[in-house]
Amino acid sequence: MKELQPPPTHRETFRVRCRETDRNGLLKLSSWFDFLQEAAANHAAQLGVGLEALSERGLLWVLSRLHLSIRRYPAIGESVTVETWPNGFRRLFAHRQFRLTGEDGGEIAVASSAWLLLSAEKLRPVRLEQLPAALPPNAEKPDYFPLETKLPEPEVPARFQIRVRPTMEDVNGHLNNAEYAGLVQDCATGPGESSPRFREVELHFLSAVRAPELLTVGGIRSGSRFLCCGRNEAGQLSFNAAAELQ
Repeated sequence: MKELQPPPTHRETFRVRCRETDRNGLLKLSSWFDFLQEAAANHAAQLGVGLEALSERGLLWVLSRLHLSIRRYPAIGESVTVETWPNGFRRLFAHRQFRLTGEDGGEIAVASSAWLLLSAEKLRPVRLEQLPAALPPNAEKPDYFPLETKLPEPEVPARFQIRVRPTMEDVNGHLNNAEYAGLVQDCATGPGESSPRFREVELHFLSAVRAPELLTVGGIRSGSRFLCCGRNEAGQLSFNAAAELQ
């Protein structure tokens, strides 16, 4: 009997809950990232390269870069379907794409991501050939954003500081990537303003922060362009982001 192969792509549907929206009742930036990472993690497990399989080998995934392009924001109660697929290696990066659709099947967003495989002991990148299973190339599927270029390190005024709490950490013991997205949205929101809507956002994760470290977040807006970054207590860049606001 022919052995069943795991699906090269994965589809998962989420219903937008109240706590996942902003004061306008629209999906928060952090919740977009939550949906993406959840679908990616579940597909990785199906492919034999998920949390459990990697943990047995002393390995772990970390998200390095993500570019999200949003066409329409879903509201409370709407269903969002995430389709995701890996699409090859570029140097030390494993790339994964996402396409998000609404209840009517129309496309509401697309995204590209780049992941690093790390040694859990040394927290250093290792070659992707150490993965316990081969990933489907999905060469015929879209590759939305190249993610090849580093974002510039912006000189921006500090807007606020935040103490990382244990509930903000992920399974790797680091500040979760969706929490960073929330910080970007917070930084782009002026005093007394409603949260802005993002048309495009690219976020690069540069150095991990953990509880109870202090993170200083700064940003600057010029027209629809918004730049943001965060630094740890040593002044080291933890993340930076570039966005286009609607």
